[in-house]
Amino acid sequence: MRIAIGVFAEPPLPGRCKAALLAAYGETWIAGLHAAMLRDTLDGLQFVNADEWVVFALPGEHDASEGEAVLARHAPVPWDVVALRERERSAQMREAFDVLHARGGGADYSVVVSSGAPSSPTEPLASLLADDDVAGKIVIGPTDEGGCYLLGAAKSSARLFEDIPWETPAVLEIMRLRCRELTLPVVELDPWYEVDAPSHVMRLLEEMAKHPERAPRTAQFLVTNK
Repeated sequence: MRIAIGVFAEPPLPGRCKAALLAAYGETWIAGLHAAMLRDTLDGLQFVNADEWVVFALPGEHDASEGEAVLARHAPVPWDVVALRERERSAQMREAFDVLHARGGGADYSVVVSSGAPSSPTEPLASLLADDDVAGKIVIGPTDEGGCYLLGAAKSSARLFEDIPWETPAVLEIMRLRCRELTLPVVELDPWYEVDAPSHVMRLLEEMAKHPERAPRTAQFLVTNK
């Protein structure tokens, strides 16, 4: 079974990433943290046995080519950078899955991951994807605030992503209901958290102090940029 993995990412440039953190942190510091989290996310996912690796550059208000170039410098081999054209999140999800399923002659199963959960364990995902039975299931990586940091599917479905209130605590429950509506079996990973608010940074600081091995670049950044 051919596996494709994609990661949604903003370019790690001051003022162009993690805007929700600006209330408590400077834009240069935020860009550095985001760069470290992105690289830890990419490095961690390479423990999964996959065939295609894509960093999806999220569109913004600034020069898209500059953002792609910056992401390319942060994406090691075997990751490729692909710019998403769509701006609405449901449309972005459909576009990302369409791209992943088409790469390399066609992927049998694709996974889209957020770059905001760098310490999330990848071993459970690797185990799931090693079993061909996953092809008939939807894999969800839930956040403990009701969102999703990971979604896996064998094919793109417009209905699966339709009218999902992304960035709200209702995402997970609506996604569960949507899968039941479409008679798609669901496998959920253990809940984790995304770094999307100043309070999440505090949680990340506490975790990295105890378990720096979970996201070593992020841990190092936090130690050297207090």
